Amino acid sequence: MKRTVLTYGGTQYTIANEDTETVQARIDAGLRDQPFMWLHVNHGDGRVTPAVLLVSPATPVAIITERDVDEQDEGDVGRYLLPEEPDSASIESSPTDH
Repeated sequence: MKRTVLTYGGTQYTIANEDTETVQARIDAGLRDQPFMWLHVNHGDGRVTPAVLLVSPATPVAIITERDVDEQDEGDVGRYLLPEEPDSASIESSPTDH
């Protein structure tokens, strides 16, 4: 199940079954004609508690898409890891006694 994580006032909240684009569009639409809006979210892990956030144009809100564990992205940091065994060209020879 995909969910969107919101950071609001230093606390994380979630919205189930919505992607970041949908949440952002909902906030944009809510603020189009009004000076503020109420955004229904969930708070807590495990047993979630419904919460309502007051959002205005001056409210700092971060919208984060939480990926499934099995989902990988092309920007995944794993592609930057070195191989377990270095190739022979990169192994320096040890100094010898003269």
